[in-house]
Amino acid sequence: MRIRHTFAQGLDHLALALALCASACMVAIVGLVTTSVILRRFAGTPLHITEDVVGLLLTAMLFLGLPLVTIRAQHVRVSIVATALDPRFGRLVHVAAMLVGIVFFGWIFLKALPWLEFAWKRNLKTETARLLLYPWMAALPLSVGLTWVIFAGRLTGLLDREHHSAPEEGTTIAPTPSDPNDRDS
Repeated sequence: MRIRHTFAQGLDHLALALALCASACMVAIVGLVTTSVILRRFAGTPLHITEDVVGLLLTAMLFLGLPLVTIRAQHVRVSIVATALDPRFGRLVHVAAMLVGIVFFGWIFLKALPWLEFAWKRNLKTETARLLLYPWMAALPLSVGLTWVIFAGRLTGLLDREHHSAPEEGTTIAPTPSDPNDRDS
């Protein structure tokens, strides 16, 4: 039990650290775009590196946030199959979902490594800002690798299964029939 707890906490801390990096990317995007707009307005020219850097920051942000969303099971769910099946198939659906995640993220990880190596060996840089690409490209294998470990941990039992909380009262999009404001006239 101690190993499971330490493993789960370690993954949660790693995922949180990556999410904090994703948050820093968001702040940097806002700062760069704001600076560019101000420079365009008052100096007549935008910051020339904005497009390159914002594109890199946005891509890194999206991938760096993935492990935390996955480990905390806060991603978008399409549960039409799971709800249509008999509850006794819940374990089977869980195993199938974990296997799909393991195959998908493993495949992406294996495809990302040669591209990272290619950028590393050739010191590839962005067109305008002349920033090295490999540090930015490292976000993809790091993120999907950690996400793969999360799926594998759930499949093997090292991590608890995802717990789906019911929506809180009053958070529905459409009003319920018992709503006094929803009367047919």
